[in-house]
Amino acid sequence: MTITEPVTHAADDEFDAPLTNPFPGADRFTWTRAFSEALALETELPPQITDAVAAFVVRPKTYLTRPRGQQDWRIRPGVIAPDPQTGLRVLTVRTHGFAGTPTEYNERVRGTFDSPAQPDPDPERTLPTLVTGASEDGTALPYLTTAQPVPAATLNSLLGIMDKALDTADQGRTYNLCDDLRTFGQHTSTLHVPLLRNIAEVHAGQPTTRQVVDLVAITGSNRSRARLRLHGLTAEQISFGIPTSRLFLNDPKPGEPARPSHIADPSTWVPAYSNALRDAYDKPDHPLHGTARDAAMVATVQLKIIVGAEASTAAGELHNTVFDPNRTDHRRPPLDYPIAEKSSADMRAVLRDATTRGRIMEVQRAWLAGEGTAPDGVPSNALDARDVRERALWAMAFPEDREHDREVAQVLGEPKRYNTGAKDVGLRLRMVSAAVALGYRNRWNPRLIDGVFGYNFIKDGHHQADLPHWTDALIAAANNTTDLRQFLNTRGLHWLAAYDLIEADRGSADAQKEGRRSGVNARNAMLEPGRSVRAVGLLWEVARAMEHGRPPRQVDADGAPVEGSRADQTWFNQVFPKVTKARAKGKGKGVGSRTDATPPNQPPPSKQQVLVGAQNVLVHQATSALPSAVQNLVRATRSTVDAGLAAGEGGLQNMPPDSVRALFQAVSLVQQDLRNLQGTLLDMQHGPAVVVPSEVERFLNETAVGTW
Repeated sequence: MTITEPVTHAADDEFDAPLTNPFPGADRFTWTRAFSEALALETELPPQITDAVAAFVVRPKTYLTRPRGQQDWRIRPGVIAPDPQTGLRVLTVRTHGFAGTPTEYNERVRGTFDSPAQPDPDPERTLPTLVTGASEDGTALPYLTTAQPVPAATLNSLLGIMDKALDTADQGRTYNLCDDLRTFGQHTSTLHVPLLRNIAEVHAGQPTTRQVVDLVAITGSNRSRARLRLHGLTAEQISFGIPTSRLFLNDPKPGEPARPSHIADPSTWVPAYSNALRDAYDKPDHPLHGTARDAAMVATVQLKIIVGAEASTAAGELHNTVFDPNRTDHRRPPLDYPIAEKSSADMRAVLRDATTRGRIMEVQRAWLAGEGTAPDGVPSNALDARDVRERALWAMAFPEDREHDREVAQVLGEPKRYNTGAKDVGLRLRMVSAAVALGYRNRWNPRLIDGVFGYNFIKDGHHQADLPHWTDALIAAANNTTDLRQFLNTRGLHWLAAYDLIEADRGSADAQKEGRRSGVNARNAMLEPGRSVRAVGLLWEVARAMEHGRPPRQVDADGAPVEGSRADQTWFNQVFPKVTKARAKGKGKGVGSRTDATPPNQPPPSKQQVLVGAQNVLVHQATSALPSAVQNLVRATRSTVDAGLAAGEGGLQNMPPDSVRALFQAVSLVQQDLRNLQGTLLDMQHGPAVVVPSEVERFLNETAVGTW
C-alpha cells in the first residue's frame, strides 16, 4: 500500500490552532454501544453497521433519549430526518474528524475506470457492482455492499486509481484544500453512506472474506480525503488497516495473542487513535504531535450519514438513490469538472429516472450506464451487442413517446419544449456520446457530435427511437445520403473516433486553438458528392476491424479495402478533406464489537503503486547512487594522479595494457549509456518509451565470463 506521510508544519504558529485541546478522545464504550443499539432500532441496520458508525460519533449520549417507562435508549427526535429533495433519511451527528472516506464510485471519477460495457475490461480497473444490503432472508436494509467479494489486490488498485483521479479533479480548485481546512476548518457537512466492504483475502492458507464498514462520501469526497490526510490517514488504511504502531495500544497481557501489524476494525482503532491524538496535541515530543496540530481545526466535524430512505423508494434501490445528490452536484458542479464526467452524470440521471418509473429494469439501467454487463437476450457478438446498447441510449435520450420526453426534460432541467434550443440539444447529444464511449476502449470528448442535430430538434418533436440495426443502416446508406447522414450522426462518428480516424478530443483548448476539424465537418466531408461510396466502404471496413480486433485498412474510391494498408487520421484528412464552409456561430458535476476484527492482510501492490515505487528507485539512482559512483571515480582518479606524481611518472604508465584498455572502454560505455538514458527519460515524459540495451551491462557480463 502507498503510505501518505502526514501533513506537517515547521511551527505551530503558522495557523491559528485552538487554544484548548480540540480532540475529545474516546467515549465510554457503554454510551457507544447504547447509540449503536438505538440506531439499529431506528433504522433496522445490522449491528455490524451500527457498531462501526457509533465508533466515530463524539459524545453519543447527547443524541439519545429514554422514553418514560422504557429501558431501551432511542435516538432523539430530529437527529434522523428525511431530506425533502431526495427522500433519504439522514443521520446528523458530530464525529471525529477522520470519519468518512472518499469513494471510487464518485461521479467525477467514474470515467477513470474501465466500464463493464467495454471490450475486455481490466478487472483491476473495473468498479465492482454495488447493491443494497440485505438480511439473511433477503429483506433490503439501508446500507451498501458489493454483489460479490472484491479481491484485496483489486480493491487496492481501485483505491489507488481513485486517489490519482481525485488529484486531477481537484486541480480545478484555486486553493489548496488541505491548507484551507487546516486554517479555517470545515463548515459544510459532507454526506456519507455505510458501505460494507467484503474483501477476499487469504489467512493461514485459507480463502477468507473479511468485512469492514467504510463511511464513503456521497458528496465531499475531496474534503473527506483532505481531512484524512490532515489526520495522517489514507482511504487504503481504512480498508486494509491502520498501522498498530500509530495507535499506541497497551501491550498484550501474558497469554494474549500478539497484536497484528494493522488493525481495520473501527471499534478498535477509532477510540485508540482518538485518544492518541488527544494525548499528542499538547506534547511536542509525541510522534503524532505534528499531525494533531495540523488536524486541530477539523478535530471533530458534523457529518451527515444516510441511514435509510422514505417508503416511496423501492426496496433494494438504495444503492442507486444515494448517489442522486452526487449526480446533481456533478451535473451542475461548483468546480469545473471534465465534460465527459458531467455528461455521463446526466445520462445516468436519465436512466435512474427511467428505472424508478418502471420504463427499464435495473439490469438494463446498469448496462446502459456502463456499470454492469449485458442482460440476457443481448447478442453475444460484441459488435451487435454494442449496437443494441447504443440504439437504446439514443432512444432513452430522444424518446418517441411525448410523456417520456417530458420526463427526460424534467430530469435535465430543460424549459418547455417550445423554448428549447441548441443548448438543450447539445446537452442531450453529449450525454449520449459520453455513455456510448463507455463501450469502447478508446474514449473521446463527447463534444465530438456537437451540432449533428439542428437547434430545433427537440422543439420540433424529433426522436431517435427505432434506429435500424447497423448492417441494415449501412446497406441503406449505400443508396441514400440521408441514411448515411443518420448513420454518421448516431454511430459512424463514434466508430471513426474509436480508431482516431477523426479528432477524438475536439473540445480541448489546444484543439480549438489549432483549428482542428469538428465531427460535423468530418461528417459533411464524407457526404460531399462523389465521396459517399468511399465513406460507406470505410464504415464497413471499420466494422470488420471491430469484429476481428485489428486496425482498419484504407479503402479505395470504390469502397474496397486496400490490402497491406492502414487507415489513420492523415489518410482520412486526405481522402475526406476539411469542408471550408463558414460555420454559424452558436453558444457553446472497540471492545465487544460486532464488527469484523479479523486482522487485514496487506494486498500486493497495485500497478500504480509499482510505478510509484519504480519512480522512487529511479530518482534515488539518478540523484544519489549515480552521483556517488561518479564522485568515487573522480576521487580514485585524483588519488592515482597524486600517487603517480609522487612516483615521478603518470598514474597509468606502468599498468597492464589490458587494464588500461578496459578502463577507457568502461568510461566510454558509461557515457554512451547516459546519452541513451537521457533520451529515454525525455520520451517517458510524453508517453511510453523503449529502454535501449545497456552497453555497461554487457561489459560487466562479458567481463564476468572473461571475454574482455
